[in-house]
Amino acid sequence: MTLITDPSNERLVSAVTPWELGIKLRKGGFPEAGPFLAALAHHLVSLRATELPITGEHALAAGRLDWDHNDPFDRMLASQAIVENAVLVTADTAFAGLAGLRSVWR
Repeated sequence: MTLITDPSNERLVSAVTPWELGIKLRKGGFPEAGPFLAALAHHLVSLRATELPITGEHALAAGRLDWDHNDPFDRMLASQAIVENAVLVTADTAFAGLAGLRSVWR
């Protein structure tokens, strides 16, 4: 995907991603996440990506989203993308049609 591989694009990885994967791993729902999480710092470097922390502005935006989707991780990812004017790369169709969100389906 050229959006991710194009060196002129800034790549952000939300702190929500390892948080959600860690919970799924702990509950036994996604054992494949273990090696990824163990090498997270390496992956960020190899992608030339920056970790995007969760800020108060992101939290407020997530709470205010006019969206009938209750998953808190998805709400935070969407609000971070909107606040940061970033494109959310996802395979999750739950984000389709959310006003103000720019997304690319992978």
